[in-house]
Amino acid sequence: MKSYHYVLNMLLIALAIPNLATADLRERVTEALAITNPSLTVQGIAESPVDGVKEIKLSNGGFLYTSPNSDHIYSGRLLVFKGDSLVDLTQESEREARAQALQELDRGTAITFAASGQEKHEIFVFMDTTCAYCKKFHAHMDEINERGITVHYLALPRSGVDTSVADTMARIWCAQDPQTGITDAFAGKPFTQEVMPCRAPVADQYNMAQTLGVSGTPSVFSQDGRNLGGYMTPDELVAAIANTAGIKN
Repeated sequence: MKSYHYVLNMLLIALAIPNLATADLRERVTEALAITNPSLTVQGIAESPVDGVKEIKLSNGGFLYTSPNSDHIYSGRLLVFKGDSLVDLTQESEREARAQALQELDRGTAITFAASGQEKHEIFVFMDTTCAYCKKFHAHMDEINERGITVHYLALPRSGVDTSVADTMARIWCAQDPQTGITDAFAGKPFTQEVMPCRAPVADQYNMAQTLGVSGTPSVFSQDGRNLGGYMTPDELVAAIANTAGIKN
C-alpha cells in the first residue's frame, strides 16, 4: 500500500484538476482518492470544532481537514490551546468514532470473560490467537476478572481474513465453548471442540478494526473509546483505566 503521505500529496494534486472544481467536497475527495488510492474511501464529512473547517473521515480511521470551496486539504492533528495546554481534537474525533462503533457492536459476537463479582469496567480487546503478547495478556485473565474488569475479545487476524489464522479464529468463535477454545489456542492445544452452526464475525470485526485505524494486537479500548494501550499486566491495566478516567484519550 502506498504511504499515507504519498496518498495525501497525490490527493492535493488531484483536487486541483479542473473537472473536479465544481463538484461538491465529498465527490471531489472520493474521485481524487479513486486516482491516488482506491482502497481509501470517504466515510463522512462533518463540521470540525474549528469554525469554517470541515473534517473528512476516511475508511482507514484517519481524518483530513479542509475549508469549503478550497483546493487544499490538510493532514495531521488538529490541536487547540486550552489555557497553557494543547488539546488534540483529532484524538477526540477518533475516540468518538471508536465509542460509537463499540456501542453499536452486538456484544454477543464478542468472546467475553465476565468480571468476577461486581463489574467495575468493561474493555474491548482486538486480538489474534498467534499474537505472543495476546497470549501473555490472556494469561492474566483470572486476575483481570477478579479486579472487576470484563473483557470482550474481538477478532483481528493480522494476516488477513483469507488465511488459516482467520479460519482457526472462526472455528473458535463458533465453538461450543468459545472461552475454552480461545484459552486452549493460547496454550498451544489442538482444537477439539464441536463447531456449532454460526456465522463467525471474524471478517466483520477485522473490517471494524480497519475502519477504526486499529492494526496491532492486542489493542485495548475502554467502553467510551479511549485507547488504553497494548499488552498490560493487571496492575498496568487498572492504572491505565484510572489515568484516563474522565480524560478523552
